[in-house]
Amino acid sequence: MKNNIYIFSNTVLSRKDNSLMLQTEIDSEALNKIDIYESEEEYVLLPVSKSLTDGKTKHIPAESVESIYAFGEIRFNTQLFKCLNNYGIPLHIFNYYGSYVGSFIPENKSGSGDMQLLQYSAYLNQFKRLYIAKAIIESSLKNILGILKAYTYTGIDLDEQINLISSNLEQIRFVSSVQEIMGFEGQIRNTYYESWQKILKQQNDFYKRIKNPPAGTINSLISFGNSLLYAVCFSEIYRTRLNPFIGFIHETGDNKHPLVYDLSEIFKPVIVDKVIFRVINLNIIQPDDFKQTARGLYLKDEARKKFVEEFEKRLSTVILHKRINRKLSFRSLIRMECYNLINYLNGKYKSYEPYRAY
Repeated sequence: MKNNIYIFSNTVLSRKDNSLMLQTEIDSEALNKIDIYESEEEYVLLPVSKSLTDGKTKHIPAESVESIYAFGEIRFNTQLFKCLNNYGIPLHIFNYYGSYVGSFIPENKSGSGDMQLLQYSAYLNQFKRLYIAKAIIESSLKNILGILKAYTYTGIDLDEQINLISSNLEQIRFVSSVQEIMGFEGQIRNTYYESWQKILKQQNDFYKRIKNPPAGTINSLISFGNSLLYAVCFSEIYRTRLNPFIGFIHETGDNKHPLVYDLSEIFKPVIVDKVIFRVINLNIIQPDDFKQTARGLYLKDEARKKFVEEFEKRLSTVILHKRINRKLSFRSLIRMECYNLINYLNGKYKSYEPYRAY
């Protein structure tokens, strides 16, 4: 099984033969070697603070790496990118605040001009684009509704929110534009976020989504979790023949990678939101794990690592896909969703039915 590598320290990332070498940068003159955490899990963490030992080197075989997620100040060289390209390893860059900045995506040798034409054709076809957009949003909102219904079995009264969401969800089938869909989706998410006050056990000031900058601890977690999910979706899209620059909900040209944002809508409730509920309700992350900056409230470095660990555990969680009666991890479900869309676009499937957990 390949590893995902998360880098949290200021690091020099280079190539050594057919391996990746990580060196933590102490200052502009001195470079010391650092070990990284080894794990039986699907991921490897490079810690922010760890005792350094001169003369020790850690090489990671390139063939064992799935993707790299870099949060610190990272230095590269040309040979590294040749290595990443040869082994098909995406590199995702995040800024100081944990927001997604961009990616190095290797040349996709499986890319298909025919598939890109099918994507463009579906995007330009008003009816097909609306059909795909409806399917994605309906699945996302069905997943939200399923989460709320599941929490009612724990004794939490969410009947008011469930009824409001169910009512709005019924109206989506009658909309005639993507803009209308987004309007209903926004209303439903507002109702959903109101229910978080009942679901979350820690006292918080979260009542609505505020993105730029994220206001309060919960908004900060949502922003960070969504950034991670965008990168994962980008990696999975890369491994198929889809073009991330052609979406169906988010306008082409208005966003960096519209299809990444589209597909992430399906999985935000069942991956990001579930991780947030877990880290808050189990006190894995607490109020003092955040730092106030001029740009908003953000996770401290060590807390960021905790969140990433829980996020990766969620991606690795295996569940039963009821429609196909197969057990798959959430990461596999994201890739499967890409192929699901491909098979609809090329006519193999007569309908497009995105993943629904409930």
